[in-house]
Amino acid sequence: MNIKLLRLIRNLVIFSLSLVAVQNTWALRCLSGSKPSSSFDIDKATNTTHITNVGDITVTSFNQAANNLLWESQTYSSTFTCYDDAQSNNNEDAYLYIDNAAQQLANDFSDSNLIIGIRFNGREYPITKNMEKIYTGKQAISYQPNEITVFSPAAENCRFIEKSPLFRRCADPQTITLNYSLFIKSRGTGKNFPASLAKTYQVFQLDGVGGRNSKGNFQENVSGIRINYVECVPVLTTQTVDLGKYYSYQDVNTILKKVPFSINVTTNGKDCAQYPFVGAFSSSLQIDNKTITASEANMKDTVGIRIFEQGMTTPVNFNENINFGKSSGSQISKNFEAGVLFLKSPTTTGKFSSVVNYEVYFK
Repeated sequence: MNIKLLRLIRNLVIFSLSLVAVQNTWALRCLSGSKPSSSFDIDKATNTTHITNVGDITVTSFNQAANNLLWESQTYSSTFTCYDDAQSNNNEDAYLYIDNAAQQLANDFSDSNLIIGIRFNGREYPITKNMEKIYTGKQAISYQPNEITVFSPAAENCRFIEKSPLFRRCADPQTITLNYSLFIKSRGTGKNFPASLAKTYQVFQLDGVGGRNSKGNFQENVSGIRINYVECVPVLTTQTVDLGKYYSYQDVNTILKKVPFSINVTTNGKDCAQYPFVGAFSSSLQIDNKTITASEANMKDTVGIRIFEQGMTTPVNFNENINFGKSSGSQISKNFEAGVLFLKSPTTTGKFSSVVNYEVYFK
């Protein structure tokens, strides 16, 4: 009699443990877009894959310093709706599961002089072999407390995705929006990334806390990563441009004068002539994408400066690439003009100055 009782207790304990194991296998499906207006069979739903083509990245001794940004995608804003396809009726948050299960991306990049990663919520996440997932801070499905009958909201959630509500219920689906970009940086050390590895990689899969859904989910992939290692170092020199004198009675919002100047680039290295150069202006004193202002407090937002390619009437956009041409020797030059205007009528006299940065790199 005692032996039978002991066996019963043991069986109950084992059964209890197996229930816990089942609950830990929660899964969810996250599909692109908002919740549709009519029901659908979630088991037949198509998973969405977005592929970012990286293209050519030129790496030189000039940009191989550790943590130097070599490439970044646009910032993607993607909307998903997540459903309780496992019929767990539990709260579950969304995660970005990094790489694929075989860690193909981390393995190919780990020994190279390049770092690939995800920029999410203002933070950089370099992809490594030790990295499993990123918490999005978003709830993917939400527990539905009204679940008693087969006509309850929790049961209707199951019917909406064509799951039987006879014995199990479904959590409320949630629509979430994620903003992210992909980047490649230099590591500072390591071997050159093999030119032959121009293949498609999985960067992440959107899923729940329980792990990757075996039926799949949204995936972000990258392809076409082609690295060109070039022996060429471009060198820029600092220069000062005298913009002249102006009078407070002159017109507002009109280019008063254009002053010519040149950007000169010295190129050192045997590969310099093979690739065209591009460049971009930037400044901490920008007031819009075409105008910078003076650094002095009494002239700030009163005096404006715009930059024109020589002979052009439309100013260049800051932070946008400008074709610079190829190096025909050890130096290339491009001619520009700085146009001065009053943004509003000056109320005081004095000197003004401003600072513009110019970066040159391979196209």
